[in-house]
Amino acid sequence: MSTGRQRSRVDVVSAPPDRELSPAGRAARREPNPADRRFAGIVGVPSAGRHVALASPHPWAAECRAAKAVLCLRTGRDWPLAVRLAEEALDDVPCRYMPLCVSRALNTLVLAGELVVADALSRGIAEEASAGSRYGLMDNVTLIRGRIAQLCGDLAGAEELFATLLHPEAKPVTRLLAVAHTAELLVEAGATGRARELLAEHDIDGAIRSGAPCAADLLGARGAVAMATGDAERALGDHLASGRELVARGVTNPAVLPWRGRAALAARAAGRPVLAAVLAWQEQAAAMRWGEPRTIGRALTAVALVDGKGQEIDLLTEAAELLEVAAAPVELGAVSYELGVRLVEQGERTKGRGQLERARLLFTRIGLQHRADEVERALRAMGMSCPGEALTSREMRIARLAQAGMTNKQIAGHLYLALRTVEVHLSRVYRKLGISGREELRAAIF
Repeated sequence: MSTGRQRSRVDVVSAPPDRELSPAGRAARREPNPADRRFAGIVGVPSAGRHVALASPHPWAAECRAAKAVLCLRTGRDWPLAVRLAEEALDDVPCRYMPLCVSRALNTLVLAGELVVADALSRGIAEEASAGSRYGLMDNVTLIRGRIAQLCGDLAGAEELFATLLHPEAKPVTRLLAVAHTAELLVEAGATGRARELLAEHDIDGAIRSGAPCAADLLGARGAVAMATGDAERALGDHLASGRELVARGVTNPAVLPWRGRAALAARAAGRPVLAAVLAWQEQAAAMRWGEPRTIGRALTAVALVDGKGQEIDLLTEAAELLEVAAAPVELGAVSYELGVRLVEQGERTKGRGQLERARLLFTRIGLQHRADEVERALRAMGMSCPGEALTSREMRIARLAQAGMTNKQIAGHLYLALRTVEVHLSRVYRKLGISGREELRAAIF
């Protein structure tokens, strides 16, 4: 008969992740790549036969669906099963009232892209926890709600939620995670100085040295700050160290933390293209195994930017489609910008302009005005004014009618104008929008 101590843990052997770098981004099995062995000590390629042990608060640990769900999440396999187990855990009375189980199940749903479901469940659990004065659970749920807001593009709302956890009474790990997420938010918002001050205020360096349980997240945040300040080597070191922390815990899913993709971009900036390519393709292979659209879209973006080999536009187009499906506005805005620039460089000005405009609108909508300004500067540098900014009301009306398919003569009759007046106004419209004629006008956004 098993003892109570034995029943209090669930030990699961996870199959080792595939170790290939497939140029098509597919996780096809094959012999280990020599490049993987070359960089194994640097990037943390997991060794075969790794065992993962997950503690469970249940005396019937083998039945804990939250533990099983988070195991699927960590190993990055069977995304649908992970979602089903997490939902079942939150419907199960013992799990729903245990902070560890709640955190595991909600985090699994969030990182599996089930943001609407996770948000509804987290709000319900928060209300129950508040009514029952279970404030330890409240902090966990607040952290998760902040992550949901962050991923949905509500950066201001996410910062407000994280701010409620930045106090000495909060559990140390919860507070440090809130610090890490807030720092990344601030970097995204262009407030790198504030992010650096926040990390210093909470002694993140000391927490990393002391081996905090959330060291991987802290290293990732510190790496993001370093990258934003132009210290690519420091950023690369931090992201690789973050990866080693995760792999040591059996976490290989890039949905948990996309450290390989971030490290790939840092390696490229640091002038290390071979390492950048290895990291990017490893991220892509791991993302494909997990299968969630946001995770794959981010990985495809990293591959396109560091090792596209002439396929950048195709890779970025696929990434944009996946990120749109995932409702990931921050990432979609960034990808649309990169795609738009490359389309214009390839001479596809109308398509490129459309992507740049989508990026500008997304950045404006989610409050990243510095990124929207960046898009506008790019448009001007390419000889394209921002949509509608210089069009008079009459030019706008004529442009709309022309876009709808009316001929110059029809427009003149419709507006009681001379034909020559319509022609002059349309010429000004083409110049202001940076397009060559009616064909491009049909696809223009203004």
